[in-house]
Amino acid sequence: MSGLFMTTEELTELTGFKQTKGHVRWLERNRWRFVLTRSEQPRVARDYFLDRMGLPRSSTGFTDKVNHAATLEEPDFSALDRI
Repeated sequence: MSGLFMTTEELTELTGFKQTKGHVRWLERNRWRFVLTRSEQPRVARDYFLDRMGLPRSSTGFTDKVNHAATLEEPDFSALDRI
């Protein structure tokens, strides 16, 4: 598994449906968060899938890199003194 979104094959394995309409119907029925592309293909974020399945996120995931970068910069607490 790699990439920001689940592949069509992974969605087929998750939902049990081969067609896009089946994927969408399953995702809606089970209250999964997803977006549709311009061509009506469902996209499920890989990190969301891992969270829903109770699995640890990969250490090389996209959001892990973003979260790590956010922790490197310390907030400007001096701005609070100006209030």
